[in-house]
Amino acid sequence: MRSILCGLVVSTFALIAQAWACNDGPLPEGATKLGFTRLAFNICPNVSDISMDGRGDSAKLYNGVWWDKAVPPKSLYTDNADGSLSISFGGALATVPRTMTPGALPLLRGTDGFFVEFEVSLSDNDHDHFPAVWLMPIEHNQRLDDSYQPDERGFERWIEIDVDEGGFAPGPMGTAISWSGTWPNYTRVRSNPDLYNQRIDRSHRHKFAAGFDPKTLTITFWHDDKIQYVAKGESVPEIARKQNFYVIMNAASHKLNLPYTMNVYGVRAFIPN
Repeated sequence: MRSILCGLVVSTFALIAQAWACNDGPLPEGATKLGFTRLAFNICPNVSDISMDGRGDSAKLYNGVWWDKAVPPKSLYTDNADGSLSISFGGALATVPRTMTPGALPLLRGTDGFFVEFEVSLSDNDHDHFPAVWLMPIEHNQRLDDSYQPDERGFERWIEIDVDEGGFAPGPMGTAISWSGTWPNYTRVRSNPDLYNQRIDRSHRHKFAAGFDPKTLTITFWHDDKIQYVAKGESVPEIARKQNFYVIMNAASHKLNLPYTMNVYGVRAFIPN
């Protein structure tokens, strides 16, 4: 399984970079600092990019995530005049189908490292909104591909990379979480983001980014081209080097379920040359 995934990743990088680039702007500073200057993908998403039933292997984006039984209504996704894609409250998009096999966009290999940048805004600035742009390994799936020897079958290990989650702090919040255990008795070790940072207006466009360096086992979180902090230690486990990551973007709520939209202007990923 993993050898097939790696082959698909390598063979599609060049095609994706050439065909789906939507912005020829300068490299993000974080990607440059890591030496990750090869474009993996660069998309300005729209409704036509979405597989609304969450299935297939040729779409850039897929509706819903595998652990939710219900597929969100297609009415939650709208193209905007400024070129962005609106994800309304309740919507969730991933770059892999619900079957947890590769889609059209390449996976990001932990063994090589990567830098991912999202540019997003919200329709309003209510702090009950819970927008999230994040990464998960495709190995964490229904087949338990994140169960590794010599662990007993069913014992899973994976890392979750939350590039930004709204509503937990006044400003941006990026977090690395190391998960392990047998369902449903998982344990987690999380990094320590700044929960008392400067407030940002999420109705304005912001860039949120994270770069994973497999050599140092660190994840550097960025906001608008400035470093937030560096996650390391137990929250960034060695297992991350064995895993292959995909993108998730979803609009949730902390408590009140207030309607809003998350507007996505672009998602870029860079890898080593």
